[in-house]
Amino acid sequence: MQDTAHALPQSEAETDAVDKPNFEQPEFEKRGFGARLRRMLAANPALLILALLIVAGAFMSPVFLTTQNLLNILWTVSVLGIVAMGQTILLITGNFDMSVAYVVGLAGITAVIAQLWGAGFMASILLGLAAGAFIGLLNGTIIVWTKANAFLITLGTSILVYSINLILTQSKTWYASVDSFLVLGRGKLFDSIHYSVIIFLVLGVVLDLFLRRTTFGRSLYIIGSNQRAGELSGIRVDRIKLATYIFCGTTAALAGLIMTARTGSTVANAGIGMDFDSLIAAVLGGTSLFGGRGGTLRTIVGVLILGVLNNLLVLLNVPYEAQQIAKGLVFLLVVWMDGFMQKR
Repeated sequence: MQDTAHALPQSEAETDAVDKPNFEQPEFEKRGFGARLRRMLAANPALLILALLIVAGAFMSPVFLTTQNLLNILWTVSVLGIVAMGQTILLITGNFDMSVAYVVGLAGITAVIAQLWGAGFMASILLGLAAGAFIGLLNGTIIVWTKANAFLITLGTSILVYSINLILTQSKTWYASVDSFLVLGRGKLFDSIHYSVIIFLVLGVVLDLFLRRTTFGRSLYIIGSNQRAGELSGIRVDRIKLATYIFCGTTAALAGLIMTARTGSTVANAGIGMDFDSLIAAVLGGTSLFGGRGGTLRTIVGVLILGVLNNLLVLLNVPYEAQQIAKGLVFLLVVWMDGFMQKR
């Protein structure tokens, strides 16, 4: 009996040790703002890269941290950022679009030709957006129907779109004829921040809320992580893929309209390079090339990293060839980092 009496409290003690939650927090969780900042940087290393670039820029150039230069960075990257928003949505589902660069040109060409035929501000914009949405629909339909590799299909589409651009422009520069259209690319809110920057940032925030707060948005992550599981759970995978390609084409078209309005003219290869740059920005921000991970707020950070890096190279008078080498190295680093994270 004595042994039993001694055993009972021991059992209770063991039970308490198992069942009682441990309210002691690890050391790094006790530190308030500093700890939260460290956890945020650990989860989003792109923020740390951006912070280091900003600090480096402040030391390397007295012009870098001026208000005008920072606003110029935002203005410069806003067009690429809008393209990267659509690319991010596709990447989350495990797909991407290599035709966006020439869709940028097609949208501007469509809008300018529409203006020359008598279309006004709104009509030319809607026609430009429709051109991008149509190419997105074409990409999505072919990929969904054939189940072929998205890279190869969209690469083929990019050649088709570029050929159309050359035919429409006759390999010449075309100029916008509606003055109000130019406000889209040159106009500023309160004479300080360009409308294109506002569109870029607002689009990123709205899409992030859409991804995190809606059933449709969450289904994109499921498709990217395990498409088969998504199909078994009742997600209409093909329809969602089609919708994301249409959206990507539309955002590329919006970027093309802004670029055309900014310069007042357009050419067949107006958006050249934005296919890879938009991928670099998205993946640099933390969106995976393999799908299932990422977000548009992260892409904003990735776009800003590219913008700050390019701005620094220009301020330091680095030759253009060296700038392109730096961009290529960043792309290789991003791909390596994404593959490394995928294996963890």
